[in-house]
Amino acid sequence: MRVPRRGVLLPRAEDREQPSGTFERLAELAAAAESLGFDSVWVRDGPSPGGEEPPGPGPVFEPYTLLGALSVRTTTAALAVLPAGPSARLPSVMAKIVAGVDVISHGRSVLTLGTGPDADPAAAEWLAEELAVCRALLTEDLATFEGRHYRITGAPNRPRPVQQPRVPLVVAADRPELLDPVARLADALVVRGGVAETGAMVDALRRGCEDVGRDPGEVVVVWTGRLGTPAETTAGLPEALADAGVGGFVVEVDADDGREEIARLGSAVDAALTAASG
Repeated sequence: MRVPRRGVLLPRAEDREQPSGTFERLAELAAAAESLGFDSVWVRDGPSPGGEEPPGPGPVFEPYTLLGALSVRTTTAALAVLPAGPSARLPSVMAKIVAGVDVISHGRSVLTLGTGPDADPAAAEWLAEELAVCRALLTEDLATFEGRHYRITGAPNRPRPVQQPRVPLVVAADRPELLDPVARLADALVVRGGVAETGAMVDALRRGCEDVGRDPGEVVVVWTGRLGTPAETTAGLPEALADAGVGGFVVEVDADDGREEIARLGSAVDAALTAASG
């Protein structure tokens, strides 16, 4: 099981008129990032059921179809979707799709879950059950789970994933009150925001892990966002995030970024992670 720590988030590239041209550009970016040492390629999910602004008029691929295509254009990078919010897919369907991508990519898939809106008081409960269903289907031959929101009985998930003991389970969350299921069941937490907000999430996750008797080091905190101009990066944002407890980065790239810009982002991430570990 490989938890990504140095990834790139591909753009939607919606301004390109031809879908085939859009895909080729995304594949070029993915291959460039992999050749420069990034360990994972992330794509954006579609609009969430309650929230995100509708996409522009350009092509927007179904994300797991896109990952399947990128799996044959890359060889080593892990493949993941960055959720825009709560998934529109049942967790059992998510586990089935991700297991298939894991087989096609020879063991490089990541299962990611998003979280519900602030107004949902049961968001943590939903997330806990989704993680439990996915974990069961990715590890058991015939999975059974019964909760308040989901139930599966003797459910097979074949072909089985290549990764052992299972595919990594990752949650993208933005509120400390959602971190109890992350502390108990996930392998990584994806966060956004500035140093103060990130530090607060790291501290809350550590407390959650300690409450359930789990080593906080078993859950990697991954920051995602745009590192900005070279001057902004040099100002120390990556290092400050690493000092706050971030153990991985998924940096956004633009459709027009070339190898030089992707290499710059990789160097900034490497420097921050090396400084933090030292």
